[in-house]
Amino acid sequence: MVPLILLTMLFVVQFSLAYYARTVVSGAAQDGASAAARRDASTADGIALADSLVEQAAGSLFESHAASASTADGRVTVRVEGEVVSLLPFFGTITVTASGSARIEQFTPQGDGP
Repeated sequence: MVPLILLTMLFVVQFSLAYYARTVVSGAAQDGASAAARRDASTADGIALADSLVEQAAGSLFESHAASASTADGRVTVRVEGEVVSLLPFFGTITVTASGSARIEQFTPQGDGP
């Protein structure tokens, strides 16, 4: 009975870590997209910020993590993906993914608008 309770507790902790990891990558993706969308910024700025935020907030929680960015139709999208460390040897890793988008800032002089 005790091993079953311990195993159940480990599963709860494992999925709690995955939920926290999902929250971290979601915030990093949104902040990375916001940074990449700023005027005179590049997608590399967004990727660097997203990677930095994941590393600072939960670096040891991930076996690996990566960020990528793309631009299309005046929007930048940053995608962050990571594999959560497994507490149970027979339990595979959980992959969490999130993406954030933002409209690229542009300066429009007064009177040049639609």
